Amino acid sequence: MRSLHPDGFNPFAPGVMDDPYPSYRELREHSPVHFSPQTGMFFLSRYEDIATLGRDRTKLIRGSSLSGGFEQFRGTALYRILGSSLFVIDDPDHGRLKRLIVRTFTRGRVEEMIPRIEGICAQLLDRAELDPAGGVLDLIPALAHPLPFLVICEFLGLAPEDRSPFLGWTHKVLPVADPFPTDAEKMLAVDGSGAFEGFFTALIGERRSLLRRGRPLPPGLISDLVQVAEEDGERLTEDELFSLAFTLLVAGFENVTNLIANAMRALCESPGQQEDLRAEPELLNNLADETLRHYSTTQYNLREAAHDIELHGVRIPAGSRVVLLRGAANRDHRQFDAPDRFDLRRPNSATNVGFGEGATLCTGAALARLEVRIAFRELLERCGTFEMHRFRPGPTRLFWGPRVLSAAYGKRVRGI
Repeated sequence: MRSLHPDGFNPFAPGVMDDPYPSYRELREHSPVHFSPQTGMFFLSRYEDIATLGRDRTKLIRGSSLSGGFEQFRGTALYRILGSSLFVIDDPDHGRLKRLIVRTFTRGRVEEMIPRIEGICAQLLDRAELDPAGGVLDLIPALAHPLPFLVICEFLGLAPEDRSPFLGWTHKVLPVADPFPTDAEKMLAVDGSGAFEGFFTALIGERRSLLRRGRPLPPGLISDLVQVAEEDGERLTEDELFSLAFTLLVAGFENVTNLIANAMRALCESPGQQEDLRAEPELLNNLADETLRHYSTTQYNLREAAHDIELHGVRIPAGSRVVLLRGAANRDHRQFDAPDRFDLRRPNSATNVGFGEGATLCTGAALARLEVRIAFRELLERCGTFEMHRFRPGPTRLFWGPRVLSAAYGKRVRGI
């Protein structure tokens, strides 16, 4: 394995995830079940293995591989956010919480958001003051970050005056979702989660009080979750509601921010695909899925072997930590022809495992696809063509997208 470190693949080492795809290729072809002595983990990289085992909750569970990582924070707000979130719990609790979300996060509700998403997108691009003659668009602060943030806040039912602190709190908490956060990151996460707890505890308590007094609740998903939980008797604890609110907020904007930015990156690298989009706007329907396949916003997930597993001649002992390299699976030639090519006409882009699979399939996938489609329809209408102007990788490994991405657009593109 020429491109791998002699001690094995380690996505948590500095710089490895800036461009993991050459290493992924080596893993898929030469070590599809790869044990890394540095991390003590097994890494799976082939599509079929990840798609199959990701659905099989009798073989791979979350177990202590995730929730155990937060034991040191027991008694803190950080533990209440992450220690019982959908990302770290197993059935029956995972299924119970997922059912409650699915009952409220409906397709009809997502489609009702179309006019509002269009309006927010238009307002943000108006504010960007795009030059008809061409210029440079700093995509992330102008659109990729605020669009999904404002959309998920409205979807959840958070009042405009309550939203601004969430960005700082979230950026403090997210780094500890990686398996090896630094001590400094842990301290920031404890601080940020404490602020989250104070706000959401008061908000959820207010909604429950209104419901029990027979008063109407403000619109939004948080109110719906409170109502479903209270009225159906399938009650959520305060910690579960608190954790769900955080999970939905973060999943609703952090991943979509990266998805929009990664889509722009892919289109800048594939100018022919831009031409195809302008000629066939219906290809926008495949943009989110092909982007997620090509540049996965969630590069991996951590699991635990529920019992001994034999795979490709390698024994994975029970209790071992197993990393599902979703970014690697999404470039597997066994599933996707010419996998390193970004292709909006690819017929099976939607089979990517970037949104999860089976019971772990992302509930907000439909909303994410909608936001990407609307954002790039508006961008193509206003900006014409794009070329990369400035790019800098993001600092995180699990949530994968650029920190900086600006694109030259319009008539001046070739001269910038």
